[in-house]
Amino acid sequence: PKRSFPQSSHLQPSMPSQASPWTKASWRQRIAKHQPNYRDEKELNRVRTTLSGLPGLVSTDEVKALRSKLEEVYEGKSFYLQGGHCAETFDHCNQKAIQPMLDVMDTMAKVISSYTSKPVVTLGRMAGQYAKPRSSPTEVINGVTMESYKGDIMNCKEADVKGREPDPNRMVQGYFRSAACLNFIRSSKHVNDRVTGDLLQHVREFLGFGGIRSCFHPAFEPANDSKFKFLAAKLNLKSSKQKSYLAPGQNFFVSHEGLLMEYEESMTREASDDEDDGTSRKVHYNLSTHMLWIGHRTRGLEDAHVEYFRGLQNPLGVKVGPGTNPETLVKLVNRLNPNNEPGKVILITRFGANNVLKDLPPLVQAVQNEGLKIIWVCDPMHGNTYKVNGFKTRNFSDVVKEILNTINVHEKIGSRFNGLHLEMCGDDVTECLGGPENLTDKDLPRRFTSACDPRLNYQQSVALSFAVGEALKADTKAEMNLPETTPIKYGTVLGLTKPVSKLIFGTLFLDKVGDPLKLLDSIWNKGVNTFDTAAIYGSPEGKCEKILGKWIKSRNINKDQLVIVTKGGCCGSDSKWAARTSRVQILQDIEGSLVRLGVRTIDVYLLHRDDPSIPVSEIVNAMNELVDKRKILSWGVSNWSLDRLKAAVDYAKSRGLVAPTVDSTQASLAKPSGPVWPGTTHMNAEREIFYGKKKEQIAVFAWEALAKGFMIGRWDENDLADLENKPYRERTIIKAYCHNKNIKRRRRAEVLAKVKGVSLNHIVLAYLLHLSCNAFVLVGTSKWKHFNSNIGMFDVTLTQRECKWLVEGGDLHEI
Repeated sequence: PKRSFPQSSHLQPSMPSQASPWTKASWRQRIAKHQPNYRDEKELNRVRTTLSGLPGLVSTDEVKALRSKLEEVYEGKSFYLQGGHCAETFDHCNQKAIQPMLDVMDTMAKVISSYTSKPVVTLGRMAGQYAKPRSSPTEVINGVTMESYKGDIMNCKEADVKGREPDPNRMVQGYFRSAACLNFIRSSKHVNDRVTGDLLQHVREFLGFGGIRSCFHPAFEPANDSKFKFLAAKLNLKSSKQKSYLAPGQNFFVSHEGLLMEYEESMTREASDDEDDGTSRKVHYNLSTHMLWIGHRTRGLEDAHVEYFRGLQNPLGVKVGPGTNPETLVKLVNRLNPNNEPGKVILITRFGANNVLKDLPPLVQAVQNEGLKIIWVCDPMHGNTYKVNGFKTRNFSDVVKEILNTINVHEKIGSRFNGLHLEMCGDDVTECLGGPENLTDKDLPRRFTSACDPRLNYQQSVALSFAVGEALKADTKAEMNLPETTPIKYGTVLGLTKPVSKLIFGTLFLDKVGDPLKLLDSIWNKGVNTFDTAAIYGSPEGKCEKILGKWIKSRNINKDQLVIVTKGGCCGSDSKWAARTSRVQILQDIEGSLVRLGVRTIDVYLLHRDDPSIPVSEIVNAMNELVDKRKILSWGVSNWSLDRLKAAVDYAKSRGLVAPTVDSTQASLAKPSGPVWPGTTHMNAEREIFYGKKKEQIAVFAWEALAKGFMIGRWDENDLADLENKPYRERTIIKAYCHNKNIKRRRRAEVLAKVKGVSLNHIVLAYLLHLSCNAFVLVGTSKWKHFNSNIGMFDVTLTQRECKWLVEGGDLHEI
């Protein structure tokens, strides 16, 4: 039902919220759904005044602490676990009801952490989950029509016509019940170091899920059970007197659905947040709880709830279910989080086990395409509810299935599954079917005590945590790090904070390698951390990116050490490598690369070709969009004319934008007679001078550094005689490199290699590293021994006179 307020009963939804200033009461100019219709406006005003004057139930520092922890959830460093009653009742505010909930959530967190090797951020649907939206404003009980039960904070659960009338004083009761619940949580003690996730796995093996509770309840004392005696002896279990306190706002947080707008507005407090420049700004927190969420029924873009939520500093959840439009979802996230702050918005998906594979992917892809920094959480409860013999229920297998299907969706798209949102309790209720006890519909009447929807019981909740842990276990492989000592030298690329190996592995031939992952292992373990690929590499196109992505995931490569370079903006050979550099094409191509690589951010993104008919302004602006969305960290070009590169740099600097920081071009001691391949560029004298002047701003990624083998003796002048009978590729290489000046350069390199006692290829590659520009050597090969043979270049030191002699000749003895 839509709430009618006397002061705004005839108002219709206005233009988007961002067009008007926000206040904690600006929601009143909108349609507020699922609100009670209070009969006594005077009493309502008195309650508003009372609540507005009471202290916050939580502190701004606690909310900030949760925001900080949620940033780690967004980054995949922590797991998110949120659970509790469907509808908390005032009767739940006692030790007997609260302690089991804390126990089961503590147990679940330990289990999940043991499998994932990540800390778990735990939020209870507690200390305020007193309001519920209902599909119908009224219901008929024993032939009497009365208002539907909407939660204890609005009306009573009992079938009483008078009691079902909304009473604003219940908001004050809700405040004090929430305060009492928080006080109990703060005094609650839990078993300390004795209980670990690994230990819980042993207990499950010996005693089943039911045994976990008896062994690890805070009041545990050794039992006479023979199985437990055996287990206690095996694991050296003893009753522990050492306890640890829960600390709301530090290691445990509370949350509720922000439904009842009168209450939420009254609990909103103004505060000052310090800015980086030393100033402060006025902000608003809802201090009734640490985190709030908007329900699936109240998240309309122009509705009152979204208008209110957009002005809060609290982390905000949004329930996302069937019928959600991808474009609308993107607008909603931007409305709630206009600055795209990580950890601010949690999207809680609830589609049902059989629908999630169909309905979730378009939404995840839309959010990915926009670069929105949100947390993805699965609510496997609401989409799997059905009725049996008059009881609402859910099947445990459906709940698990939806979670597993959700994980699969995120894995396929390359997004991250961050956590769970559950309706559950720590009691032995019989509300959901299946699970470790194999509950059937005949068990439902036995202990169905929920005030609204069915909850998982203790054993089902713990079993669920094991199932999720098993599903996520594959992602917990220890990170594969670079070796601590390596012969590889590193340089810097503007826009990156991590070092870039001066030797870069090119993946052009990766799809032709029998065991490409083993080859990549060998290169990484040598200390090379930079890998160059492209959207058009491989057969079919994109295969090399996929192989690289598979290696990154299967080996759990440390992304803080890895540098990914890939290229877009170019069609394949069928289209003769035509450029794709319009804004639309650039934004399309990056998404394909991100999915194939299985990453959220590419370190260096290069445009493989150029279309001079497209203004550099359009291209630079498009690349800066990708930087702003953190889809790329830096960008550059490959095979662009020097004039176009200069124009892009000048335009970016004139607008305060990120300019290209890399040019990937052919560069070698061998100077080609012209472009080696259609549409490519090479380093000539003019480019070398420009690179030298821009050494701090532009890095040079030199491909064909060995001139496709010419510089190590693969061809000579005799090959020119039989040129037309050779295959196209070989003929093209010989035409480009096999001329008199390069043959003399190769001979001089051979002489210098003998003088220094090193290999010929080491001299040729070291020449590039000793140029006046910031050069990196790119080598692509399908064999490890060929790649490894180049690493000796780092042991070669060349003087400026030696480099000049290699190019121009002269008297070696003078040098």
